[in-house]
Amino acid sequence: MKRHSGVIFLMVMFLLVGSSYWFSQLKNRARTLDKFSVEFTHPALLLDTLLVNKLLTQNFKIQSNEDKESLDLNMLETQLKRTQEVQNVEIYQLPQGGLSVAVTERKPLFELESHTRFLGDVEGVLFKYQPIGLRLPILKMDSINATISSSADLISKLKQDPLLDFELETISLDEIGYTLELRSFPFQVILGDSTQLKHKLEKLRIFCAFQISQDSLKGYDRINLSYDNQVVATTL
Repeated sequence: MKRHSGVIFLMVMFLLVGSSYWFSQLKNRARTLDKFSVEFTHPALLLDTLLVNKLLTQNFKIQSNEDKESLDLNMLETQLKRTQEVQNVEIYQLPQGGLSVAVTERKPLFELESHTRFLGDVEGVLFKYQPIGLRLPILKMDSINATISSSADLISKLKQDPLLDFELETISLDEIGYTLELRSFPFQVILGDSTQLKHKLEKLRIFCAFQISQDSLKGYDRINLSYDNQVVATTL
């Protein structure tokens, strides 16, 4: 009888300890869900803390339904990275409970004006357009295709030039190549393709400097930089 009582006692204790552990795990997971500390590595333009918290909560609930035993931070990071505006995210579980979330937002480089309006970054990743208070060059093209990434790379290189960093207003792509429109000069700039870019921009800087200082170079509607060792200026 005493032997049976001992076995029953051990079973009861086991159930109590197991129940306590299970309850504490549920409580800790619930506490973690309610505590997200979100920080942006750079000042946010596209996202905000409330939106990131909402995304985290949604993904946390999905993961909780699929896996009751563990919290996979890598999975949460992967889910957040599927948000187009997010370039990178790192999530850490804090010793006192809760999650620390560091979000790196994509930096808008240009606006895409096509059938739909988008913002794009240096990698050519497109995300939903929204006014952000920055003056960005506008990329115009007939369709969204593989040229987005090469166009984004070209815009990034153009923005590294001191003149075009300020002057570049519009860059259009058609069958003849790229055409630029500048902020302070009335003529279109036929760039052609993206080859010999350094040489083409040097010719553009020289032409702009001469146009400012000499009346004889004014009145042109278009200049073509795609010819070797010369700038061809024409009127329409």
